[in-house]
Amino acid sequence: MWYQKRPNGSYRFFERYNSPLTGKTRTVSVTYSKYNRSVVKDAQLELNDRINAKISEEREINTNLTLRSLADKFLKLYKQQVSYSTWYSADRGLTKICNDLGNETLAKKVTTTMLNRYLDNRLYDKESPLRNGGIQLVKKHISLMFKYGVKYGYLRSNPVDKVDITWRNEREHKADEIENKYLTDKEFSKILVDCHNQRRPDLEAMFTWLYLTGMRFSEAAAIQKKNIISKNGKWYARVNGSMVVLRDKDAVGPNNYVKSSSAKTSAGNRDVLLSEGALNIAQKHCIGKKDDDFLFINSINGLPMRETAVNRYLHRVQERQHISKKLTTHIFRHTHVSKLAEMGVPLFVIKRRLGHMNSKVTELVYLHITNREENQLEQKLNQLATILLPSKNK
Repeated sequence: MWYQKRPNGSYRFFERYNSPLTGKTRTVSVTYSKYNRSVVKDAQLELNDRINAKISEEREINTNLTLRSLADKFLKLYKQQVSYSTWYSADRGLTKICNDLGNETLAKKVTTTMLNRYLDNRLYDKESPLRNGGIQLVKKHISLMFKYGVKYGYLRSNPVDKVDITWRNEREHKADEIENKYLTDKEFSKILVDCHNQRRPDLEAMFTWLYLTGMRFSEAAAIQKKNIISKNGKWYARVNGSMVVLRDKDAVGPNNYVKSSSAKTSAGNRDVLLSEGALNIAQKHCIGKKDDDFLFINSINGLPMRETAVNRYLHRVQERQHISKKLTTHIFRHTHVSKLAEMGVPLFVIKRRLGHMNSKVTELVYLHITNREENQLEQKLNQLATILLPSKNK
């Protein structure tokens, strides 16, 4: 070990070690504000710790990693970078991918051809085929994992870069898809009647709230009493987080439910103007609650609402009420867009209200509704013209 005195009066201590990765000598250093026998001893101990950590890290770079090991390493870092729900989606997706391709398969042996075949098989599987959008997500998870492997020296290249998927023809499906994205007044009424018949006023209130505000379910589930605010004589619901359901074995009951520190996107942090109906729901659900309490609670278990459970309930509603559209919590958000479009609200105002920076579905629903309204206007104008035209019999 040796040291150098720096211009600011501090002391930098150095030590060399042989890198197991390159076989060459490398140097580590630590800095202390003074120099004495005790400092020298502490500096040597800290340098030894740093050298041991470096050697351990360099020896860890293993080009014979299995798929499962690579996934675990990637997911450990990814969890620190993204929201819990995004991480959980990747965790589930990569678990299936590793199971399908073989947990013990060496990551460096996975080829582009192998991935082409795997993705096409999942896209055209006879029993449970994925849609193009689903395959895009699978491809994304695989690519992120291999990109991590390349970045940290476990792999030389990312086999996903040259993947060529045989996409399904979904033009017919997309033509019918837009009208299935939102509810008619009759369909919405059926859902509320079903909630009433099933004695689920909690879900009736939640569905009405989503319909009136256009919020994402995770945003609505995370609304607290303190988020209902008044500004300039108007009432708003402040969206500043999303409900996260932890899949941790140590998180039980209420501890499973955590509000994130921010909405899904930067544009998602917003104040949503409340209509009279939405305000009535908010005020009713604020009664007897503390500021940090969530507004919407499952009446059966007394816990915050869980989107997967609510979607299962909507599936049963779909069957009981003979509704042909696939019902999920998101359909109320799209229905809100359709109603605002019918009222002539500009698209940029709708996007801001929904917390969208950019949404293709919102734009498609909006254009579909406005085109329909224009067609109806043309029909009415034609009717007006027939009234003015003189009759041939006259």
